[in-house]
Parts: sequence; structure tokens; C-alpha cells
Amino acid sequence: MPAGTTNRDRGRRWLPPIFFLTLNLLFGLQAQAANGLPLGRTASPYIGSVMALLATFEDAGVLPPEGTPDANRIIKATIQFQSAFLKSRHPAVQQFFSTAQRNKFGARAEEVEASFRQAGWSGDSFMAVIEAGQAPEAWTGNDLADGFHEFNIGKADFEVLAGLYRNSVAVFTAKGSTFQDVYAQRRREMPGVKSE
Repeated sequence: MPAGTTNRDRGRRWLPPIFFLTLNLLFGLQAQAANGLPLGRTASPYIGSVMALLATFEDAGVLPPEGTPDANRIIKATIQFQSAFLKSRHPAVQQFFSTAQRNKFGARAEEVEASFRQAGWSGDSFMAVIEAGQAPEAWTGNDLADGFHEFNIGKADFEVLAGLYRNSVAVFTAKGSTFQDVYAQRRREMPGVKSE
């Protein structure tokens, strides 16, 4: 990193290419009304949530250099797991997501799920999914893997995101912050945030 450049500066250089890549990959969300999303809905909240997640990882300094195969894999996994939880009709995928939220948030689970369906990833929904996916029984059998196969992702992609999450949590904890706080700040800076 050049002298005088901060992680936040590096994150800003990352965002424009990510924006266009995520725009192209998530464009299909608008046309997925059959899966419960109205046709007129803009994909901006979903793009913004992916961009915020990637920016949070960048703030932690855990992302590989932009344009590398590893960076592209991370972008794809972040987008595709969100898409799977939003669009998949596979029972194992929907059950995994709902159970993850319920186990983590109890009575708040429905609120977190509704927020996810409306705006994509939040720090909370992402944390719950990552924690649930680390349970040994999560990947037992082929049902979950089969459900994710439709989105060209699998356990190996999940493990990459889980590693980024764990490393980010460690960095933010050492700085006296939390993953959720950093994500929330970055999310406010991205497209698709409703003004209050």
C-alpha cells in the first residue's frame, strides 16, 4: 500500500469495479418475480449490501488484491450466496437460512429475515449464516450442496467467506469495534439505503 494510503482509501478503489460487476451479476434479481420479488423492484439494495460486505472485508485488510482469481471468487461467492438465500426454492437452502436466523436471534429471527428479503445482507444475517455453516451437521448429506449447486457455489466457497468473516472479526475486535458496526457504517455509504 503506498505511503499515506489507508485501508479505507484502498476500499474506495475496490468499489467502482465491484459496483459494475455486482450490477451485472445481480441484474437478474429484478426479473425473478416468480421467487417472491416484485418485477418493479430495483436491485440497488442487493448490490449495496454486497458492496458493503466487500468494503467491510477490505476495511479489515483481509481481501486479496483486486482482479486476482481469489478476489473474483470472493465477489462471486458473496453475490451468489445472497442470491441463493433470496431466490432458491430448494427446501434445504431455505431451511438452512431460516434455522440460522432462528438459532442466532430467536424472537428477532423473523425481523432479520424480513430485512434480508428487502435489502440483502446485513451484519446480523451474514453472521448467522456463517455461524450456522460452521456446525458439523450443516453440510451432512447432499441436500444443502445440491441446493447451492444451482447457483454455482458450494462448501468450498462458503469456507472462503467464513474465513474472511473470522479474520475480519479478529481485526475489528483488536481495534475495539465489531463486524456488525463496521458493516452498518459501510452499508449506509452504499446504494439502496432508504432515506429516513
